[in-house]
Amino acid sequence: MKDFDALLETIRILRSPKGCPWDRVQTVDNMTHYLLEEVYELIDAIAAKNHKSIKEELGDIFLILIVIAEMFSEKNKFKVSDVLKEVNKKLITRHPHVFSSKKLNTKGEVLKHWIKSKAKAKKRKSIKNRLPLNAPSLLLANILFKELAHVKGKKTKDLPIERISKSIKKLGSKENSKNTLATLMMDICSLAYIRGVDLELDLRKKVLKKAEITSYNHKKK
Repeated sequence: MKDFDALLETIRILRSPKGCPWDRVQTVDNMTHYLLEEVYELIDAIAAKNHKSIKEELGDIFLILIVIAEMFSEKNKFKVSDVLKEVNKKLITRHPHVFSSKKLNTKGEVLKHWIKSKAKAKKRKSIKNRLPLNAPSLLLANILFKELAHVKGKKTKDLPIERISKSIKKLGSKENSKNTLATLMMDICSLAYIRGVDLELDLRKKVLKKAEITSYNHKKK
C-alpha cells in the first residue's frame, strides 16, 4: 500500500543518523507510554463521535505501532511485514468457520474457539498466563471471568449477589474493610461479566457524569 510504505519510509528517515535527534533516542518503553496515552485519547474521540479527532488519534496510534515495529526491525528481531503476515495468518486460522469447513454458528461458539485457540497457540497453561497483567483492574477482572467461563467451562449464574450482600453488611465494621472491599469488587466484577456489563466503560461514564463533565471534547496540551 503506497500510503503505508510512505509512512514507513518517513519513520525510517526520522530514526536514521541524519534524522531527528528526538526520534533517534526514543525507546520501546517510551513508545509504550505514548501508546497508552493515545489509546485513551482515541477512546475519548470515539465517545464524542468526533470523526476528525478519531481520524487523528487513529493516525497517532498507527504511527506509534509502526515505530515500535521498526525499532525491533533495527535490532534484526522482525520486520513490519512479518507483523502484518502474522496477524493475517492468525485471523484466518482463528476463523475456521469462514476460511474452512468448521461449524461455529453462534457468537458464543466463535468466542470460545478464539480463546481456546489463542491459549493453545501461546502455550498458556494457567489462567494467570492468559491475563494482560498491566491492564486496569476492572478490565483485568472482566478478562479473568471471561477466561474462566470459556476455558474452564465454569457455569455463569448470579451467585455473587448473595456474597455481595454479605460483604456490604461486613462494611459496618472498619476491621478488615480493605479486604472486604476488594472481595466485594471482585464479586461485583463477576456479576457484571455474567450480565454483560462493561464496568470499565460504564463506571468511567458515571465518574465523568458525577464530575459534571458532559463532553469528552478537550484541548491537547
